[in-house]
Amino acid sequence: MNDTQKIPLKNSPSISIKEKLSWGIFDLGNVSFTIVLVDLVFSLYFVQIICARRTDGTFLLSLAAFSTQIFVAFFLPFVGALSDIMTKKKFLLGFFFSVCIIATTLLGTTKEGDVWKSLLCYSVANISFSFTENIFSTFLPELIPISFIGRFSGWTRAFGNLGGLFSLLIVYPFLSPGFTVSNTELLRLCFPIVAAIYMMCGLPLFFNLELQKKPKTHLKYSKALLKIFSDLKETLFLLFHNKALILYFAGSFLFFSAATILMIILAVYAQMEYGITGAQQIGVFLLIQAGGTLGSFIFGLIQDRWGSRRALQIDLLLWIVCISSLVFANTKPAFYAASFLIGIGNGSLPSLSRAVMSLLSEEEKIGKHFGLWGLSCRIATGIGPLSFGYLFMITHSFKTPMLLPLFYFLGSLFFVSFLPKIRRESNR
Repeated sequence: MNDTQKIPLKNSPSISIKEKLSWGIFDLGNVSFTIVLVDLVFSLYFVQIICARRTDGTFLLSLAAFSTQIFVAFFLPFVGALSDIMTKKKFLLGFFFSVCIIATTLLGTTKEGDVWKSLLCYSVANISFSFTENIFSTFLPELIPISFIGRFSGWTRAFGNLGGLFSLLIVYPFLSPGFTVSNTELLRLCFPIVAAIYMMCGLPLFFNLELQKKPKTHLKYSKALLKIFSDLKETLFLLFHNKALILYFAGSFLFFSAATILMIILAVYAQMEYGITGAQQIGVFLLIQAGGTLGSFIFGLIQDRWGSRRALQIDLLLWIVCISSLVFANTKPAFYAASFLIGIGNGSLPSLSRAVMSLLSEEEKIGKHFGLWGLSCRIATGIGPLSFGYLFMITHSFKTPMLLPLFYFLGSLFFVSFLPKIRRESNR
């Protein structure tokens, strides 16, 4: 592929500082929700508290995580297409945002033995959050001139990671006594606290953000649904003729598979391989968040200065170094250093990936493209841990399966290296 293939870039109209700030604050809520609820609190709370008298807690949790990702993967393209056709992005965003807050709050009413209630609330919260985050990302090209999209996405993600760090500090007093049945009442408070943080961070966007894309037609839901199927079929057909998007979808699938494996098993890996438990595990996540803040800020600058492809290559190389350190290092200091580097990679990857997707997408089909991309990424977040778990069952070791995300990142680096350079053609 010609390395200097020309990809047309889009312009964004003038947007107020208040609108941009509102979007950035929402990102703070996204990161806080993910790091506190998804990556840390619920998994340990479910296995050690809800399933304290059961032996199948880990299996049920992994099954719920896989099922929710497949559900999101199937329906995300339709949600994206609906937002394009009916121009109802703010309405859809508000609906899923509200459902996520309610379901997360209800998790605070669960206790030992509430297996299916907790799984239902978690699944609904995770599904609605996934829809919310995807729709939220489609606002990015409307908010910022295209030549600054990488820097803006990176800085807002850095702000979000900093918020995630403070959110961890807020819930730390409730977590520090440990994930024990005797500490259930304090642990339950984490869920409404996370829901409140998420709500406060999201509300400014709904009051301040005005959509730049105005509806051209008003379709009934039945006609809109038929048009969704027709447009998705057309989008899929055109996608197979867009080499840049095909390469990016393949690379995204692999690097999200690998990153999800690391974020899900890191706490278990720390305990099994290095004896890191309890409050020390929270310290590891604080270290990851600190690295994430730094990574989002730095890679936003790298992307705007050196280009999206080069920034992704550097980020993937960093991930490869992280995994190599985890596989071949055997000391706690090496693990802590690798955790900080994982934080840098994890903090920068979402901002880089959504910015590149915004640059590669056609303006009139951005919702559909983001929906299809989200489908690919959600399947990856289900397949990645599943492949790791299967390899673990065969080898009964953590070291050997850790090579799997290493190969995923190497494959992703291969695909990303063939992405065309994106020329900056802002007509400001």
